[in-house]
Formats: sequence, structure tokens, C-alpha cells
Amino acid sequence: MVFVAPTAFFYQAPIFRELEAHPRIDLMVYFCSDEAFRGDDVRIKFQTDQQWGDNGETLKGYEYKFLKNYSPFPSYLSWPFGLMNFGAWGEIRKSKPDVVIIMSWVNITDLVTISATRLSRSSLLLMTDANIQAEPQKSKWVTLIKTLVLKNFVFKITTGFLYTGTANKLLYQSYGVPDEKLVPFAFSWEAKDFLQQADRLRPKRMRMRAEMGISEDSFVTLFCGRLSPEKAPLHLLEAFERVESPGKELFFVGDGKLKNYLENFALERNIKSVHFLGFQNRTELGKFYTIADAFVLPSSREATGAVLTEAMSFGLPVIVSDKVGFGMDLVKHGSNGFIFPVGDTSALTGYITQLMEISEEKRAQMGEQSRKLVEEWSKLDLANSLLEYLDAIHSTNGKNAG
Repeated sequence: MVFVAPTAFFYQAPIFRELEAHPRIDLMVYFCSDEAFRGDDVRIKFQTDQQWGDNGETLKGYEYKFLKNYSPFPSYLSWPFGLMNFGAWGEIRKSKPDVVIIMSWVNITDLVTISATRLSRSSLLLMTDANIQAEPQKSKWVTLIKTLVLKNFVFKITTGFLYTGTANKLLYQSYGVPDEKLVPFAFSWEAKDFLQQADRLRPKRMRMRAEMGISEDSFVTLFCGRLSPEKAPLHLLEAFERVESPGKELFFVGDGKLKNYLENFALERNIKSVHFLGFQNRTELGKFYTIADAFVLPSSREATGAVLTEAMSFGLPVIVSDKVGFGMDLVKHGSNGFIFPVGDTSALTGYITQLMEISEEKRAQMGEQSRKLVEEWSKLDLANSLLEYLDAIHSTNGKNAG
């Protein structure tokens, strides 16, 4: 089994390790860029020289190789010519793997990989985090091009689609992909680490709040992510300004090009108790989830929203916009949080206020429901669901999946 990944993302490492550990799977991962490993993408997205965490862990537990990128302006963030890894052709043609899984469809490397896979008679599987909510926001020309390229070419020759959630599944279905080609394969393994962190840190919650100067009766609303337009942090700040309940506090964990604007906005409007904590190493994120009372992800565009599983692992009620991919699967409106129409400031204000004003017992029940949902999410047996599908498609020619 071969994965062709745009770069060495930390959140995909648990997937690779779990697959490699399976007795029936012989895994090889080809990385098209080392940007995420070196932290270059952090500098671009968050405008900071800090790192996600211990990048050495990202490459442990599975076999991998970095392919040379011949792009004149190399970056997995540049479409469509940022990745031109022509070596993918030779690697696949030489090894002739049973299965090739691509994690993108937008770069030259993807076309090279697809062509090599076809000639090697390998099964081609697609795994991306694109979702149906983002489709209405695209221009008619983009929609037309995607339909021509994806529906009439890429999707037709793809053997199977590893969908990462309901919103991702609905996107494939909208392009005519039949249900029998859809395989559940959510980004769920990383949640196990955060569940363990939560068990370790939650007993220390009150002490940690005191150390950060947070009073017992304060209600902390947390945002964690890039301070950029598509994450809509300004929308959250405007909603928070309207909240009239006493004891409110808002913590922004993250950095980006909107940080100075947000700080000035809060200063000019005299919005009290707003804290900008900057970019944080992943090893430090747990303490912010621990001290928070609720988590908000107001994004206008969010493929999955993996940060949602992190917050829910710590037993937090959550509020998300209807453009957050994982919202369809992990947010049960009124049970463990709320889903609001993107851009609806009044609705967001109302839900923050509602969480502040309900009893601590009710809020704790909502948080525990969040945790239970993530616990179930983390138990998905993705390796076996993938192997069952591969066994089915290979049964006609006697090949063993792996």
C-alpha cells in the first residue's frame, strides 16, 4: 500500500502508524514536500517562527521517502504547480503496489501519480478533506472546471473514496460517486492522544485557572486556530462584544495576519477581557482546553475542523458555524453544543450567552456528551474497513490487499 501525501502533516502520522502496525499492510508513504516537517507552512499561515511540536515524532513508526520537487516555486500551498514530483512515476512503476492512495487532486504530482497507477494496474483510492459546505462559495467557473476534471475524469477512474466525515461524503455523492465506492476513513486516531491529555490535566483545572489569573466565576470562551479571514475570528470578537453576561472572557490561541487588526479592534471598542495568546506549540494546547468553559469555531470555510475533536476531548461544549466539516458528525445541536448560520452574529452571541447562563451541571453534561462523541469517533476501526473494501474489489483477480 502506497500513500502519496502533499507534506508530512503531524495529524496524519497516527494514521500511518496504525496502518503500518496492521499485519496485513505493507505501507510506504511518499511525501511531496517537507514544508510541514520543517515548519515552513507555520511561518506562512501563522506568521511565526515557532513550530507545531516535536516534528521528530511525525516520521516515526512507518516507512517513508521524500520525493524531489521540481517546481520552480515549490510549496504544497501553491496550486496547481507547487508540487511537481515526477519521481512518483518511477517509484510506482517500479514497485507496482496493490493500492495507491492520493491525498489531493490539485497538483501536477497528482496527475503523474494517477497516470503511473493506471499503467501499473494498481487500485487508486482518494482521500481528501474537501467538504460539501464549501461548494456554494466557489465561482461558476471553478465549479465548471471541477465538474469537467473530477466528475468526468479523476472520479471515474478512482477505485474508492476514503471519506473523512459526512460533509466529505456528501461532496463525493454530489459528483455522482456511487455509495459502493465510499469507505469511512475519518481523521480520528489523533483524538486518542488528546483524550489521554485531558485525563491528565482536567484534575488540575482550577489550579491552572488560578495561575492564569482567571477567577472561579469567569466564563472562558476559547478560539484556537489561525487568525485569518476564513477562520472568522473577527466575527467571534463582534459576537463576544454583544454578550452582556458578567464574567465573560475570550481567549484567542493562534496567530496570523489578522492579529493586529483584532487587537486594535478590541482596543478601539474597549472590549474588556480579550486575551491574544499567540501561536502555541501543540504540547501546550492542552492547558488552554483545560481552563476553557466553551469552544467556538466560527469559520466561513473549514474542510474538517480537526481542532473540534481536540476541544471535545477535554469535555467542552462547542459552538460551530454550519461551514465546519466535522460539525455534521460531532456537534449535536442542543446536546453537546450549537451550530449557527455562518456570519450570523446575533445567533453566535445568543449561543455564547446561553452557555454562560445555564447551570454548571447542565454545561458539564453537554461537555461530557462532547467527550463521549469523540471517544466513539476514536474507536473507528479504519484499517479493517479499508481492508474489507480492498478485499472485495480484489476478489475477482485473486490479489491480496495490502
